[in-house]
Amino acid sequence: MPSTKEIKNRIKSVSDTQKITNAMYLISSTKMRRARKEAEETKPYFDLLRKEIRRMFAIEGGEVHSRYYDADVDENVAGGRNGILVITGDKGLAGAYNQNVIKESMELMDKSDEYRLYVVGDFGWRFYRTHGYPVCEDFQHSMNQPSLAMARDITRELLDDFDDGLFDRLYVCYTEFSGGLSFGTAMHDRLIPFDRDDFVPEGEETDVNASTVFEYEPDVKTVLERIMQSYLVGYVYSALVNSYSSEQSARMMAMDSANDNASELLGQLKLEFNHLRQNAITQEITEISSGARSLRNKGN
Repeated sequence: MPSTKEIKNRIKSVSDTQKITNAMYLISSTKMRRARKEAEETKPYFDLLRKEIRRMFAIEGGEVHSRYYDADVDENVAGGRNGILVITGDKGLAGAYNQNVIKESMELMDKSDEYRLYVVGDFGWRFYRTHGYPVCEDFQHSMNQPSLAMARDITRELLDDFDDGLFDRLYVCYTEFSGGLSFGTAMHDRLIPFDRDDFVPEGEETDVNASTVFEYEPDVKTVLERIMQSYLVGYVYSALVNSYSSEQSARMMAMDSANDNASELLGQLKLEFNHLRQNAITQEITEISSGARSLRNKGN
């Protein structure tokens, strides 16, 4: 049975750990709110880009062609040379957040004839390197405070490799933020070639007037490719912010659970400490009473 001193030391240790987990909870909460605020501030610009792409499809119909768009690509057909952008966190302590997105990427890798891994986040980088997966060595990005500048750098590197013919399709594996305390949903989307239905869903009316006369200089294809580059930056930035917010939310959830477990453990330790102290006091009283009784018996 542990002594009261050992229990006191353990109570202090658990209390110190609880202070750390509580601080991590508050830090993650602040980071998540800041990331969501920055994302909301940039959203109107990318919404306008999306609307302009819809306008091009509405005006030009099926005549729009681009290196980023192929009407014959079937999402359900497995195989091919795929570039896979995987967004993980820089560290753990976030429950199953990193494992979920890594699992999603592996399912996508299994469906590829050939793949090229682009990893954002130190956790994913270490995982793939440790388990022998081929990771693009020149592509190293941290998930510490994602920004538009970071999204531009990532998109530029990916498009350069796409133009060099290193892959035919580009996917992004990330975690969609669902709000509140949750892990979010690990998912993947195809970025290149993009799907026309992402902008003009079948069976839905577009919110732009196709009869409006617009002239594109030098032509629709060139303008579309320029806009698509900016749109891809916005998509990558959205994936980064969603993943970052999901990571912080998952860490908040993990730290909240750790705080609850620490409180429960402290309650048990304090109860055990009080029992031991009470037993010690009772033992002392018993010994004193026995000594006094012995003295009285000797006096008689």
